[in-house]
Amino acid sequence: MLSTTPVVNSYNGWDPLEEVIVGSVANGARPGFEPALRPYFPDPADREFGAVRRGEDELEVAQEQLETLAEVLRQEGAVVRRPAPMDFFTEVRTPTFQVRSQNSSTCPRDVLLVVGDEIIEAPMAMRSRFFEYLPYRSLVTEYFNAGARWAAAPKPSMSDEMYVGDFSAEGGGFDADTNPALSDAEPCFDAASFARCGRDIFFQPDIVTNDFGARWLARHLGREYRLHRVRFADAHPQHIDATMVPLRPGLVMMNPDRPPVDGTIALFEENNWKVVMAPPSVRGNFLRTAEVSNWISMNVFNVNEDTIICEEREKPMIEFLKSFGFRVIAIPFANVYPFGGSFHCCTVDIRRTGTLQSYFSNLGG
Repeated sequence: MLSTTPVVNSYNGWDPLEEVIVGSVANGARPGFEPALRPYFPDPADREFGAVRRGEDELEVAQEQLETLAEVLRQEGAVVRRPAPMDFFTEVRTPTFQVRSQNSSTCPRDVLLVVGDEIIEAPMAMRSRFFEYLPYRSLVTEYFNAGARWAAAPKPSMSDEMYVGDFSAEGGGFDADTNPALSDAEPCFDAASFARCGRDIFFQPDIVTNDFGARWLARHLGREYRLHRVRFADAHPQHIDATMVPLRPGLVMMNPDRPPVDGTIALFEENNWKVVMAPPSVRGNFLRTAEVSNWISMNVFNVNEDTIICEEREKPMIEFLKSFGFRVIAIPFANVYPFGGSFHCCTVDIRRTGTLQSYFSNLGG
């Protein structure tokens, strides 16, 4: 039977998956230093690195693992779409900046935010990612022509004024209120800085997402949605999907090394959610890379409320998820990590069967 769900329809990360975009490392590059990377390299001596083209061997093994993920999702019944080819080792020049190369199309989760029947292109903070929406443009156009809504947040100029020039990781590191990495001169966010739970969307101001960006999104979405600003103890936060991961209604996984510094846990517990702490990763024993943290093991992807995809070597995480009744599909993915993410980062759920719900009863319908 054909689905009656709209062509784009996703309100959370656990409803049954019908269609998904899986990223690609093809023609990827490694960007050089730029202002958005200051929080990771507070010492100016560590910033002297330039852009390079990714090696063929590195690209081949990572692409094989992405193809495995795509095939698993097909076997689970989902339609899998892929970004169009693009050469990322090309220079970008605008009136306000220039970079020697771009990035890759590995992580569509950073670029596209799906809320209900709408796709929103994120106004990203890294100069090397300014044009990263292009590999998805033909897909988004197709979805729009089939009835989906489509919006692009205001493109930031990425001028020097957008970045806090004297940002330092000393004295406790990043703090959205007292030591931010971005100014509020322009709205800016990566889509992966938001976690969707139906009417309630949680966001973390971080090194690529400012409060202006969240205000723009809240006004754009309207009163049907509630945006919650949450904060965690993290010296250089980037994206929320290895810090706070809603696994299904009533169950949220938190990072024990990055506890909330506000009332986030109380909000979940008051609404009968079980808050559980993720087990440590085993990543230190196999592939380490500066592009992702040791909590990349939390970056799992739901096929539905009962099935989750996890990295095959993360045995503690696999057993942890099974203890809550999940069927776990374990596949290799560690060679994708140097490109900036894992399963959740490398996917965008375009269509899931489900409707807009409120999962926080004390906040109203």
